[in-house]
Order: sequence, then structure tokens, then C-alpha cells
Amino acid sequence: MKKITDLLLLGLVAALLGGSVGAVTAGFLHFIEWTQRLLWEVISVNLPWQTLLVCTLGGVLVGLCQRYLGDHPQTINGAIATINKTGRLDYTHLPHGLATISVSLIFGASLGPESAIIDLLGGLGTWVGDMIRSLRQRFDLPRPAQAKNRLEKLLQSWPNLIALLVGTVAFLKLLAGLYGGGFLNFREAFQWSDLLWSIPCGLIGAAGGYLFMRLQTWTKKLAAPLKQKPVLRGTLGGFALGLLALFLPLMLFSGQHGLQQAYDQAAQLGFVTLLLIALARLFIINGLLATGWKGGQFLPIMFSGAALGLAISVLFPAIPAPAAVLSAMAALLAVVIPRPIIALILMALMFPLQYVGISVVAVGLVMLGQRLWKKRPGQALPETAVQPASD
Repeated sequence: MKKITDLLLLGLVAALLGGSVGAVTAGFLHFIEWTQRLLWEVISVNLPWQTLLVCTLGGVLVGLCQRYLGDHPQTINGAIATINKTGRLDYTHLPHGLATISVSLIFGASLGPESAIIDLLGGLGTWVGDMIRSLRQRFDLPRPAQAKNRLEKLLQSWPNLIALLVGTVAFLKLLAGLYGGGFLNFREAFQWSDLLWSIPCGLIGAAGGYLFMRLQTWTKKLAAPLKQKPVLRGTLGGFALGLLALFLPLMLFSGQHGLQQAYDQAAQLGFVTLLLIALARLFIINGLLATGWKGGQFLPIMFSGAALGLAISVLFPAIPAPAAVLSAMAALLAVVIPRPIIALILMALMFPLQYVGISVVAVGLVMLGQRLWKKRPGQALPETAVQPASD
């Protein structure tokens, strides 16, 4: 009877812990969204040279976080590599990393919340695993490591599975209000001719991806002499962001909320402005990361690809916007991330399935190009732009 009670208690605690992780992660994203609006639409709305002053101040704060809290968190790829290798993500410095990410995102960084999500889910998930392991020992219940085969090990990991399931449901439910409208709603329906247009637009998007990688190398070298001066380094990154935002629209924040605005206003913005936004975004993403700002790259990279695709569609009105936007976005993303197929999965998850063929063509072009390049004697592909942290 006591063992049954212990098992029920363990399952209940696992569900509560998992739900708490999902709620905290979703709550953090809502907090970022709320504080962004508070800072930019209430506190500093009447400030002259608002973007320049606020972003520069944000750079100073980012630099202070780097100096006193350390260089946390690591990049998304670094975190995933750590989890794959050890099955854990250290949560010792989780508050430090969240502080730096919060400052970066609140003060307008052209970066996304993906890094914070991975850090929270990975770090808190590891903590939940430690708590469940501790309760197993206290209740003297068998541990998965003592299982004889994988099936038995999986069955003995049921508390962790409960925590994961409840945490996922809590996260998605609480996040629904933040992204309930989706990322981008096209007016045009899919046409088979879109697949043909995806070829030239995908090639242009791939070129943008390789430009992004070159900019990453260049900005790292440019910021390297300032590695021991984090405040000055962060301030310069914020100043550059604020300066670009003074002259170009849609430069601040991750871009997921700006996708629909850019699509709806593409004709008014015009080819030149859209092209400059795309190129400036590619530069400033790398510039901010090189100067100590923290955040994810995927959403802002996708926004840059969308701006590039919209520029093509405005210049050549015969090209449907969905074909230009999604192919440029998918190809750019496929070049940047380590495995192009992940770009296709992301596109399929984030946009209506009726357009998935466009992404398939664009990602397929990138994969074909990479395979042909590798076959050339003495040739090697450049390193992907998303790399584990080495600092």
C-alpha cells in the first residue's frame, strides 16, 4: 500500500514540476512582450532620438551583465550539443543568462526568444529530472539506470514522461494568446507555378545565407579586440542597432510580429527599403551577438529572408509574394543552420501546409548545391553560421 502511495505521489509531483516549467517558460515570454511595450510605447515614447538612446542604454546594460554575470547563456547549438552529449543542461547560471537575454530583448535586439526557451526548458528540465531522481531515492523506487532493456528503462521513466507531457501542454496553452494570430497570413492561394518561381528566389535566398555567414566571421573579428571590454563592446552594438533603426523601419525585435506588417506594407516600403532592411538585419544580428547581446537567430533570420523575398516580389510583380517570401526564407535558413532539413521542418510547422512545396524546392536547391560543392576536389563548404559558443 505504501509503495502505491509513493508512486502516486511521485506522479503528482512530476506533473506539478512539469507544469511549472511550462508555465514559467510561457510566463517569461509574456513578461518580455509586456516589458517591451512598456519601455517602447509608454516610458520612452516621447524621447527624442528614441531608438538611438534606448538601444545604446541597452548596450550599456548588456555590457554590465556580461561583466558581472558572465557570458551566459550559450548559443542554441551549444546548448543542444551539451544536452545530446550529457543529457543535461546546467542550471547553475540560468538566472544570469535570463537576465542578459531579458535586457537584450527588452531593449530592442534584432534577436529572438529561442535561446531563452532552450535555456529555460533545458535547465529547468534538468532540475526536474534531478528532483524526480531524488524522490525515487527517498521512496526507494527502482531507477531507469537499473533497467535491463530500453523498454523497461522507458517504462521506469514514466515520471519524466508525465512531467514532459504536462509541461508541454502548459507551455502551449499559456503561449497561445501571444502567438494566436500566426506569423504570416498570405492573401494569395498556392499555385503550381509558385514552384517554378521558387527556384530563382531560393537561389537569391541562399546567396543571402552565405552573406550572413561571411558577416558572422567579419563581425567576430571586428569585435575580438574588445572582448575584455564588455561594456564598451555592448554599447557599440546597441549604438549600431539604434542608428540603423533611426533610418530603417522594422529593425527592432525578433521580427515575428513584423512579418505581417512587412507583407501588408510591401508596396509602400518599396524595393530599396525592403532590400536594405534584409541586408541590415543580416548584419546587425551578427553584430549584436559579436558584441555580447543575447538571443536566438532563427526568427530574425527568417524575417530577413521574408524582407528579401518581398523585395523581389515588389521588383518583379509577376512573382507571387508567397513564392518569393517562403523560398527566400527557407533557402536562407537552410544555408545558415547545420542541417538544411531542419529548415524545412520549421517552415512546415510555422506556415500553412498548402505552401510547403515552395519550401521543399528551396531547401532542395540548397541541399543539391551543397552536395555538388562537396564533390569538387579540394573544396569544403564554409562552416555553418550557427555555432556552439566558444567564448
